[in-house]
Amino acid sequence: MEKLNISSLLNSIFTDDEVNIKEIFDAKLLEYNLSKTKALKLLNIDKDVFEEIISGNAKQPNLINIVKIAEFLNFEINSFIKLVLRNQSTENISSIENARKATFIVKNFDVKTLTKLGFFDGSDDTNKLVDKILCYFGYESTYEFEHQLEEPLYSRVKKNHSDKMKDFWVKSAYQTFRIINNPNEYDRDRLKELIVKIKPYSQDVENGLLTVCKALYNIGVTVIFQNYLSTTQVRGATFIIAGKPSIVITDFNKMYPTLWFTLLHELNHVLFDYETIESSSFHLSGEDDLFLIEDKADNFARDFFFSVDKFNYIKKYINNPYLVSKFAIENEIHPSIIYSFFTWYQKKLYGKNYHAAYKEHYPDYFSAIKRLNPISWNETSLKEASEKIKSVLEIK
Repeated sequence: MEKLNISSLLNSIFTDDEVNIKEIFDAKLLEYNLSKTKALKLLNIDKDVFEEIISGNAKQPNLINIVKIAEFLNFEINSFIKLVLRNQSTENISSIENARKATFIVKNFDVKTLTKLGFFDGSDDTNKLVDKILCYFGYESTYEFEHQLEEPLYSRVKKNHSDKMKDFWVKSAYQTFRIINNPNEYDRDRLKELIVKIKPYSQDVENGLLTVCKALYNIGVTVIFQNYLSTTQVRGATFIIAGKPSIVITDFNKMYPTLWFTLLHELNHVLFDYETIESSSFHLSGEDDLFLIEDKADNFARDFFFSVDKFNYIKKYINNPYLVSKFAIENEIHPSIIYSFFTWYQKKLYGKNYHAAYKEHYPDYFSAIKRLNPISWNETSLKEASEKIKSVLEIK
């Protein structure tokens, strides 16, 4: 039997040509030379039940009776179900639509977690939940959402239905990039030339990241910031959309050095893993390394800012802020990056935990990204948020 799509079925109610079941039934009675009473007796269907089904007044039509009538009328069952629905009362159609909306919500979204984040309100009913989703992503119907967002995003990779929050995070980023629609052509050679100039900008907490992101946008690489979701392990991501690379950076661990590390990590993916990522539309950093490319990207970012040789030099002076600051200036990086990598190398090489140390040398990470309008979960519309981001990134 052909799979019956509820959305298509409901749409057909209002688009297909009207068919009168009663007239077709009466015609069959003439064809078979039967009275209505005799036919219903043979079908073992009560007269009142039959009238309720064909008039659309049956609140919960019995499926067995529908199959019997369809067989009598020589109708394919799915086609007959459409006819029965077309004759249903407005109240019954509304109840089916509400059930479809509820299924859409529970299938695609973690309502409990999104409510905790403030995206949904605890008092929202099904209609309000759907309206919030459609407004946020910029669609008129759940059908549009599924066919214009869901299908293109997962056309090259199988969707993992088990992690709805990760899926929500991915869709938010993907839709943001599509709305921004960077008009600049991606130029790999210009990216290689730009990357070597990035390091000094880490010294400017207020404007450095913004300046770099604008420069990247100008050569076809869009960078946005999107809030980290504690239910995931995603610290960043690279998307390839319409032949152009797009990068998401999260506020994972809310540390200034991590923003720069993640940016270089993702730029490594753009430079060296473009075709691999393009084959699946996107790659999430911090998740299972299915492509075996994460270590390489980590090493690239680490060596770019602070190689092990530099760690070995500064480790004996790490408690002297003046010397650390002087060394940071010599290497054209912010001092917090030295402290951050010192902590990492100590753990990696010697198993020592300095995680809570030197935090007084870390600037407020939000100062670096606030002008880039990071996507939070308080937005009403991604379109509005994306247009703000685009206006900042465009060089006027």
